[in-house]
Amino acid sequence: MSEVQLAKFSEVQSQGARFAQELNVPLGAYQKMTAEELFLVMSSPALGGPFATDPGISEDQGLVAAIVKCSPNEGPYLHAHYNTLESFTCLSGKFRISWGEEGENESLINTFDTIAVPRGVVRTFTNASDETAYILAFIRGDTPDDFADVAMTPAAAMDLDKNFGAGTSDKIKDIGWRFDAGVDAPTLQVTPEEMETCIARFNSLTPQTRDGVARYAVMHPVAGQAAIIGDAGELAQILDIPAGAAIPTYNRTRTTETLMCIGGAVSMSWDDSGDTHMLQPWDTACIPAGVARSITNAGDAAAKVLSIVIGAADETFDDVDAA
Repeated sequence: MSEVQLAKFSEVQSQGARFAQELNVPLGAYQKMTAEELFLVMSSPALGGPFATDPGISEDQGLVAAIVKCSPNEGPYLHAHYNTLESFTCLSGKFRISWGEEGENESLINTFDTIAVPRGVVRTFTNASDETAYILAFIRGDTPDDFADVAMTPAAAMDLDKNFGAGTSDKIKDIGWRFDAGVDAPTLQVTPEEMETCIARFNSLTPQTRDGVARYAVMHPVAGQAAIIGDAGELAQILDIPAGAAIPTYNRTRTTETLMCIGGAVSMSWDDSGDTHMLQPWDTACIPAGVARSITNAGDAAAKVLSIVIGAADETFDDVDAA
């Protein structure tokens, strides 16, 4: 049986300064690629390049998760993912999601909203708040090679070389990023109406309540099961746990569940050890199949937990057993 892994957000290091030093590029140049600070919460040991820097959780399940910090009006260059599905959940404040060849389209997402940007769409995100804000990016792929699919636009390479010195873009290429979005790699165009179907607006979701816990269906591969139609083998939901409430002990028999506290505080226990682990905002636990777990609201106010479940392409997610 695989081990449960726990990442305390306070212990996950921002990767920008390290990569900038290793590449011998100004930190500002690297921040144009990833935004102000990027905290790699979870990644696979099989991945290289920008997804391989000391993740808080090292787990080979085809899921990368990173928390990004942005000052007001800040965000990375326009870019596209061609083989992976990149989704964003706003953790605080609000963000502007821009897309199109020049970012000519945009949608605003508020705290706890989620957007799954279709493959091949040129996109970026910008903090639309008056204060520093945080956004979670979680990326789903089937093989390690899938994750080498991030392409910036040629304009990004020109901007790097202009503002940070000739050859800066070449150094960035050395860790696996490209600058051919819309040129060698064709892009997908979607309308604002089409993009709206890719957004789960938290305040518009109707939850299902069980054991006193409201469960908001964010993403499911089958139409009609959640607000967003996501990838095969990927499920996302937000659990809203009232003060004093708990989710009774359960396990998943086939799938791996990643649980991130996104509001309030919860205590979790797993296996039969009797140990409890306190999770504050953005602390994350990755729990493999077959491990019993329980979640209890540890505070005086409601707590929220984002659950991302990964399974086989034909997974039906009916593998929950009460322990």
